[in-house]
Amino acid sequence: MPDEELYQSIFKRRSVRKFDVAPLDEGTLARIRSFLSATRPMFPDIRTELRFLGPDDVKGMFKVTAPHYLAIYSEEKGSYAANAGFILQQVDLFLSASGIGSCWQGGPRPVKKVPSPPGLEFIIMLAFGRPAEPVHRSGAAEFKREPLAESTDIEGMDDILEPARLAPSGMNNQSWFFTGGDGIVHAHSAGSMVLDRMNRINVGIALCHMCLAALHAGKRVEFAIDRSPAAAPPKGFSYVATMLIK
Repeated sequence: MPDEELYQSIFKRRSVRKFDVAPLDEGTLARIRSFLSATRPMFPDIRTELRFLGPDDVKGMFKVTAPHYLAIYSEEKGSYAANAGFILQQVDLFLSASGIGSCWQGGPRPVKKVPSPPGLEFIIMLAFGRPAEPVHRSGAAEFKREPLAESTDIEGMDDILEPARLAPSGMNNQSWFFTGGDGIVHAHSAGSMVLDRMNRINVGIALCHMCLAALHAGKRVEFAIDRSPAAAPPKGFSYVATMLIK
């Protein structure tokens, strides 16, 4: 699926929590598997793996009942949580563009009988399947989000930053802040003893939206870890990664 279709999904996707419990047909699942192999990471040196799970393979608080789940596993190094969010949000947008419902699952996790890939740890998952409620919003006005100025001090890059404002996040807390400017976006996650990893995943989801917005504008995107004073996080936040738009 072209990046442009993923970009357009940003403005109409919604979290689906009611599903037809019947499994998707094999042709549809094959198309999803094919897309998984085409997802791009923020940091290719972080090893990850995506795995399909069934309803009996997943348990935990706030589990949405769905016929399928997609779990991402990762090495726990560098900005691994944001990298996982970045990858899995591409799948979320692909599913939305394909008319398939999906919902991020922050609490549930694989049951003990489901082994993790060697050297990797479970990070987070999506529930997905044939929707039993509307899969799309009528437009961006239906999103309940904070104003853009609450999450950035960057000026002149609203075309890139606005899609991040529409990104899903755990408990819809929009736990990110962006600094920089002139084609540079330093991404930071809100500090939390309980939600630190989830907040970093959220940042990766938002960066996915910004990356697609930059590609839509005909730009190239690179990600880096910037240890210079310019990338220092504001009070109450932790630095995650930097997006370079060229």
